[in-house]
Amino acid sequence: MAKSSPFEAVHRLLGANFSEYDGWLLPADYGDAAAESAALRQATAAFDLSSFGRISIKGADSEVLMDKLLADGNERCRDGKWIWAVICDGRTQDDDIVRVGKMGGAYTIFTRPAKRGKVLAAAEACTGEHDLGSVEITDITETTAMLAMYGPEALKRVDNIVPFDVYGIGEEGITSISIFTMPITIIRGGWLGTDGIELLCPASVAPMAAGAVAKYHKRENIVPAGMDCLERAMADKRID
Repeated sequence: MAKSSPFEAVHRLLGANFSEYDGWLLPADYGDAAAESAALRQATAAFDLSSFGRISIKGADSEVLMDKLLADGNERCRDGKWIWAVICDGRTQDDDIVRVGKMGGAYTIFTRPAKRGKVLAAAEACTGEHDLGSVEITDITETTAMLAMYGPEALKRVDNIVPFDVYGIGEEGITSISIFTMPITIIRGGWLGTDGIELLCPASVAPMAAGAVAKYHKRENIVPAGMDCLERAMADKRID
């Protein structure tokens, strides 16, 4: 059975047409694929990234693990930033591209949906191979939810509806805040290699976290967009 997105109720409210992607039931589109693509190019499109892998790496040996796991080591990893990286599992390949964020000495590896299991297995194997006893690897994909706003107006539109300074987050920045007791991780940038904002939160509060976008999307010209639009855009960027 396909996994459900924590945002499913919001998608249905907005009129999504669903299909299955990598074992997840997600919006394919919202009835006007051309409008979704135009919004991504010219304004702001909102995407559900809940199916994308999220793997947490913590503990005293986390830096050692990341240095071994990433093809070019972890020297480029900086606190409060994320980078593009390649997983080194003995067969370094272009299709092992991930994003790695670092906050307070802990790391989060962001993967394409189809790469989640492979990256998790590589991290666990590397931990065992190098006898790293003080590291905690947790697949947080299904206990969290992730929403993205991509497009040339994304920062401006998101800044109008959220209670934090979007522009205060530097390019390729990652930070964590609390909004009405909800822990939210905010990421600037995204899978398309352009500017944008991604929000990561516990799955249990996902509908509430998406509420502002659902409420104000017409006023702010944020167009809900489906996986078909996102996959086409990622294929154009060759991020697969």
